[in-house]
Amino acid sequence: MKKVTKVTLWVLAVLASVLLILLVFYYFSYRSATRKMHPAETAAVNDSVWVVKDKFVNAYIFKGRDGYLMVDAGIGRRNFKREIKKTGIRPRDITAIVLTHTDGDHIGGVAFCKNAAVYMHTDEKQMIDGTTGKTRYSKQVWKYGAYNLFESNTTIYLDGIKVSVIHTPGHTPGSACYIIGDDYFATGDNLIYKDGEYLPFIERFNMDTKQQLESIKSLPSPESFKYILTSHYGYVKIEK
Repeated sequence: MKKVTKVTLWVLAVLASVLLILLVFYYFSYRSATRKMHPAETAAVNDSVWVVKDKFVNAYIFKGRDGYLMVDAGIGRRNFKREIKKTGIRPRDITAIVLTHTDGDHIGGVAFCKNAAVYMHTDEKQMIDGTTGKTRYSKQVWKYGAYNLFESNTTIYLDGIKVSVIHTPGHTPGSACYIIGDDYFATGDNLIYKDGEYLPFIERFNMDTKQQLESIKSLPSPESFKYILTSHYGYVKIEK
């Protein structure tokens, strides 16, 4: 019996060591990837649009008829609240938030935007109701109250601002890009914009890069817009 116990403990120790090595590898790999990202600093893009930086991710705020529309919501409540204060916009005046997807670095600031209606693509619901996780061990449950679901190829008006939804699965099943008004293209983690081209996002963060590549093919050309607004690489004003 003692021998069996020793063998069991030895096997458990080996498994724990392997798990620890994998966790350390994942942590440093994650840090290395996020350090290569270069989001824009919190500032006004122009008279009616602002970019907000939360560590390695950007959110964007648009002036509406009575309040403000925000695309994504940063990583954490405290840091994002400090950054948004730099814009002079009060969180209570944000009336709508559209989420490109529901990874943790895009939803953290939802909690303090108490008056905002939250929207996401209908296929993203599985990512927040415990059905699907980015990995087997990373399923999450939504904790930010009520939300609304978009269908594909929907166009609605939020606080007087036209929002057109383009379903772009790949990063997550319900990932979406948004055309805000006619001039702004908010891409989330659906692509990297570089040298006039749409490129796939960092593969290790995608659930299905092959599917993302197919999604990218259906997007309007960059020349269709005045601004490309990415989540991790800032924004680009398109020169025509």
